[in-house]
Amino acid sequence: MEISKLLKDKRILLLILFVTLSVLLIVFKGLDYGIDLSGGTVIVLKAERPMTDEEIQLTVDIIEKRLNANGLSDITVYPRGNDEIVVMIPKSCDVDRIKKVLMEQGVFEAKIDNITAYTGKDVKSVEPPTKIPQGDNWAYGVPFELTLEGAKKFAEVAKGKAYHKVELYMDGKLISAPVLSPDLADGRPHPKQVITVGGYPPTKEEIDEAMAIYSALKSGALPVKLNIEYISTVSPEFGKEFLKGTAIALLLAFVAVGIIVSVRYKQPKIALPILITCLSEIIIILGFASLISWKLDLPSIAGIIAAVGTGVDNQIVITDEALKKGAGKIRASIKRAFFIIFASASTSIAAMLPLFVLGVGMLKGFAITTIAGVLIGIFITRPAYARIIENMFKKF
Repeated sequence: MEISKLLKDKRILLLILFVTLSVLLIVFKGLDYGIDLSGGTVIVLKAERPMTDEEIQLTVDIIEKRLNANGLSDITVYPRGNDEIVVMIPKSCDVDRIKKVLMEQGVFEAKIDNITAYTGKDVKSVEPPTKIPQGDNWAYGVPFELTLEGAKKFAEVAKGKAYHKVELYMDGKLISAPVLSPDLADGRPHPKQVITVGGYPPTKEEIDEAMAIYSALKSGALPVKLNIEYISTVSPEFGKEFLKGTAIALLLAFVAVGIIVSVRYKQPKIALPILITCLSEIIIILGFASLISWKLDLPSIAGIIAAVGTGVDNQIVITDEALKKGAGKIRASIKRAFFIIFASASTSIAAMLPLFVLGVGMLKGFAITTIAGVLIGIFITRPAYARIIENMFKKF
């Protein structure tokens, strides 16, 4: 085989380029792992009744907004069935705080003398919890602004009721009961309002309570009441053992593939480019995962293994076609092999697209790594392998 000539081929150079970039990404940017590999907590929420597809999507969106409002963007939320929501929390997050946020349905109501003055639907905007002047002292609470209609409604109920209590309820629980000042009882709209949760400086419990109220007002009320069904903790040791086992399994698989290919073709040298191509494919897939900051979890690892398994099949197809017709027809035979490979890749991607687009829980990880592996294979690694085989067999 003319190594120097091969190294000048654009297909080989493209493979080398992508492998190099992937190695640099993995080394300097690193890989992110899901909680099943890095450890964390899984909270399963149970709805009080089965939800429609629209309610499921709305519930997931609201929970994600609440967590983002609390600066918790690394948490994964997905539905399971029509009455469960799964929340996967990395080990670095405050689980108690998250539980408080999740348990708020977010049904907000303000009453004066048992008459509803406004609800969460009347809230136009909400600000993060902060210290608030209260007479000569400071309090800690959540400032928010009512819509014009909400402010008018509040003005009608509050008119002439100075020094009455404004009872603020969240999910039926009294969270604050400030006394109505004469300024707010003059019958005019007053959009600016505050929910006071404690004095200043606040305790950790008051901070958690204020953040739960803030996120509930900001995201809106959940369409269905959710309860925590169960909580499970995943040890990071499990992930380390799994990665170790996966590495050993891949090594044994490489050895097995090498032996089988050597026996099948009675030419051990054919096994080397197959194994190099498979290894390159794994590196490029991991580099892609690093580039997009995709969290590798168990389904993602399964997707990589599935993609590499498909790659071995494709390389055997290329090899069989190259050996079939003799030296003069190798290029035509390889083109025929690629027709088969493209057809196979199309069906694989078509099968994975619904999982990727719909994003059904952890299956999305399997879909994205499988699709990435197939695309990397047909556009980068398979063409490079075909060029090596063409050069290897051109004298036969």
